[in-house]
Amino acid sequence: HECLKTMADRAHHFAFILLLLSSFCFSLGEGSRRKILTFKREKNKSEDDDSIDAAPEICERSIGRLLPQKLASALTTNVVLSIHRNGEREECGSSPISARLMDSALQLFKPEHCPPDAKDLDKYTMETLLTTFVNQQLSPTSCQSTDQDPRKDLTGFLGYCDRGFEQTPPQPDSYNLKEIPSTGSLPCRFFTREGVRISSLQQLATLVKNSTKLKPDLCEMTNDDDGDNGNNTGEHLPFEVEDLEKADCSVSSAPKLEIYAVPAGRVFHFTPKHVGEIFHLDHARGSHGNPIALSVLSLEPPVFEIVNLFDAEDAQTLIEKSLNEKNPKYKLTRPDNDAKRKTMESGWDVQSPVAKLLKRRTLAMLGFDEYYESHMDGLQIVRYNRTKAYSFHMDYLYEDSDKEVYDFQSSERGGNRFASIIFYLTDVDDAHGGETVFPRMPLHNKTLTKKQAIRKIRENGNQLKEGSWEEEMTGICQSKFTIQPKKSQAILFYDQHPNGTIDLMSYHGGCPLLKGTKWIANLWAWNAARADFAYAPFKRGQAEQVETSGPGTLSAPITVLFFNTGQNPKTERATLYWFEQYMGSLAHGESIRFKTYAGHIWHVKDRNGNILKTWKISDGKTEGQHFSV
Repeated sequence: HECLKTMADRAHHFAFILLLLSSFCFSLGEGSRRKILTFKREKNKSEDDDSIDAAPEICERSIGRLLPQKLASALTTNVVLSIHRNGEREECGSSPISARLMDSALQLFKPEHCPPDAKDLDKYTMETLLTTFVNQQLSPTSCQSTDQDPRKDLTGFLGYCDRGFEQTPPQPDSYNLKEIPSTGSLPCRFFTREGVRISSLQQLATLVKNSTKLKPDLCEMTNDDDGDNGNNTGEHLPFEVEDLEKADCSVSSAPKLEIYAVPAGRVFHFTPKHVGEIFHLDHARGSHGNPIALSVLSLEPPVFEIVNLFDAEDAQTLIEKSLNEKNPKYKLTRPDNDAKRKTMESGWDVQSPVAKLLKRRTLAMLGFDEYYESHMDGLQIVRYNRTKAYSFHMDYLYEDSDKEVYDFQSSERGGNRFASIIFYLTDVDDAHGGETVFPRMPLHNKTLTKKQAIRKIRENGNQLKEGSWEEEMTGICQSKFTIQPKKSQAILFYDQHPNGTIDLMSYHGGCPLLKGTKWIANLWAWNAARADFAYAPFKRGQAEQVETSGPGTLSAPITVLFFNTGQNPKTERATLYWFEQYMGSLAHGESIRFKTYAGHIWHVKDRNGNILKTWKISDGKTEGQHFSV
């Protein structure tokens, strides 16, 4: 604003200058490159008035401020961007990071996207920028969708990023996505190998810098223009001369920045390449503030040991909370309707501080940069006494009846469990059973066959009924891939493939316990909002069956704005709640916008949790409903 005002004072034509700026700063034409338009001066304007000519430079400087110096420097480095489709070990395409990224940035920007105080792009603009850049760099057949039913109206990488309405699950931030200017399609999201969402130019610059190793510096030293006629002995070098001789300075050996492209509406999957591989998640903090790490136990299905997610104190707290639970909805009970394959006891912990903390840590570990309560089940607490077990099953859910209105088809627009996390709350000795077993895994970590294992069990004094499903299962457990419970250890495995189809290899079970007591906790993450939350996917044509008196409604979405006027001292540090779900800060002067539905309840609470104001959304106009405190 100050910049424009200064120019207006000099030119005496504020409106004309504003028109020029909006006309030639940036172009978003269909696939067009940025063009600086030339304008003739007015005949009565003096020749020494250069305010109009200076305007393009002002636009350039605005963009230059948004593109960090580190990135500008990185554009000249020999770094290759290696693109992977979500969950795929091999790259589907690659491209040098070049000045075309700057060009893409200039194409995408409008004046309102680079205000004077802006320091970087917002993450949605960044994803549109990066999708456009990658699509420009790749061949038409690189990184296209591998689904059996690809889009016919959108091909190549853009067709992979936007699978179309019928195959794009809705997400809480879907309405924030910014379309690709040339096609109107949705962009991909991009993640590092460790599940960090690439959300700014500054972050990309740091990733580019970190991907450059010592080798480029070594290659520079091969030139003979350093003043010593090539006779440098290496006395003052930070590396040995032998390293210089071995350095591979070819373009093909340039350092790579590996990024994983996730289609709109889908969730990130870790991509292990070999058993024993370690993922250091420095961005996700666990017990005592230590970074979480994943160790690969299996490739098919991908199974990971989780390090530092929780500790022994957390485990004990969860057990004690479960033992003292009085609420019949949450206390430990034996399943009545499935006793033939579930003989353990289970309950729920949905409110304790430890349970809430573990849910937040888990979602951050899985690649979510925002916490969505809608995408997490409650923490299930399970106790196994001697001989108790949970037979083979999938955590992926199926419809209970034809009357179900929630869409469980995660391969299309639906939601379902996509990741399972098992927390081991107690130790179980190797000889006492109680393992987690994956019977369909092609490889195993046991030397016995099932028949040999059953014979050995009987010879050692069988505690299980001969010929029972428990004995049969124990034989499989002692001949297939299993994980032995260790206190404060956790494991992660996926229930879905990255495209949302069910992963049949995730078939697993809890082996019969032969001695003692075993405690575990289960936590499931969903690829879309669960049925009791906003943005939940419902079957088309059945939305009218959903109740409008509580969460999970699907009438026409209503855009609402909540605003804190700052006039009430009690609302100085107010917070906004959707039903009982925390949705964000609403302190003095703050505003927050959501899409919600008729019948939904919103509360404003003070710093102590007291409700200050409540609104029930009416079935009125779908845009522009405002609520203030």
